Amino acid sequence: MEKLKFYNWKGMEALQGESYEKQVGMVMECFSDGVKGITDTPILSLPGQKIAGYDPVMAGTAPVVLVMSDTPKMPDRGYELIYDEVDLLQATSDTFDMLDVTGGVAFYQQEAGEEAKMSKLPTGAKSSVSMIRYTGGFAILDDWLRYRKYYKIDDLTNDTVRAWYKKKATLAYSLITSLTGITQAFDTDLVTTINNACAAILNSLDAAGYDVDENEQFVILSNPTLKDEIGYALAAAYLNPNANNKRVVHPIKALVSTPKVSSDNIWVCVAGGKNKKGEWDQFHARPAQRNEKVLGADHVWTGAYNFAIGEKKQFKKLALSA
Repeated sequence: MEKLKFYNWKGMEALQGESYEKQVGMVMECFSDGVKGITDTPILSLPGQKIAGYDPVMAGTAPVVLVMSDTPKMPDRGYELIYDEVDLLQATSDTFDMLDVTGGVAFYQQEAGEEAKMSKLPTGAKSSVSMIRYTGGFAILDDWLRYRKYYKIDDLTNDTVRAWYKKKATLAYSLITSLTGITQAFDTDLVTTINNACAAILNSLDAAGYDVDENEQFVILSNPTLKDEIGYALAAAYLNPNANNKRVVHPIKALVSTPKVSSDNIWVCVAGGKNKKGEWDQFHARPAQRNEKVLGADHVWTGAYNFAIGEKKQFKKLALSA
C-alpha cells in the first residue's frame, strides 16, 4: 500500500539545530495541510475508470465508474457519493434532526384574494442523530528528530490517518449492509436485476410520497471482486450497440468499490435524500503536549461525525443468483 504523503523532510534540514518545539510545529503544520488536501479533494474529480465506447443519442452518456480503493494516496471515501453532508462545523448542538417523509412543504391552489396556506414541519415526526467523537494519536520522540528517524513519523502518521478513514468508511457502509427487507431477487442476468432494482426503488419512493422521477441518480456499491462483472453489465450496450443488447436503462452515477462490503451481494441506491452524514468536527491534530516520561510529545488527533439512513426504500440489496 502506497504511503500517504504529508511531509517534505528535505525542508526539515533547514530546521536542524532549532528547538524541538519549532521542528514539531512544522511537522504538525504539514500534517494539517495534508489532511486538508484529502478532505478538500472532490470525489468526482478523483482518477477513475470511464466506460468508453460508441455513444448513440438514445443510450445517453456512458456511466462513470469510480473505484475508490484503486485511487493511489487516497483513503476510501466512496461513501461520500451516497450520503448528503449536513454541515455542523459551526453548530451549537451535538445532534441534528432527521425529518420523517410526512414532513416538508405542501403547495395549495390559492384562490383569488385568499390568504396563502402555510405548511409546517411536524415536530413529532423526526429523529435526532448524535455525534460520535473519535480520538487517537501517538508520541513523537525527541530522538526521532535529533537522529532524523523521519520514517517513524511517516509510518505512524499513515497508520493514524488510514485508521481514521477506515473507521469512518466502515460505519458508513455497515449502515447500508445491515438494512433488512430490501432484497431484490435475481432475474435472468445482472443487467435485468439492476434495472428491476432501480425501478423498484423509484416506485417505492413514489408510493411513500417522495418526489422522484426516472432521472434519479443511482450509486452501485460492491466488493472489488465484482467490479469486472458490474463493469461488463454497465458497458454492454456501449461495447456492441448494434446487437440489440440489454442495457442498464437507469442513470448510474458511480460504482463505489470497497472491500468493506461482502461479495455475496450488490447494493443499489438513490444517492443523497435521507442518507445523511453529519460532520461536527473535521479530523485535526490537537496542540502537542510535552510528555517527559517518554522524552517526547504526545500528539492527539480527533474529529466528530455520524451517519444516518432515514429511508431504507432508497436501497436494494441485489441477489447475484436465483
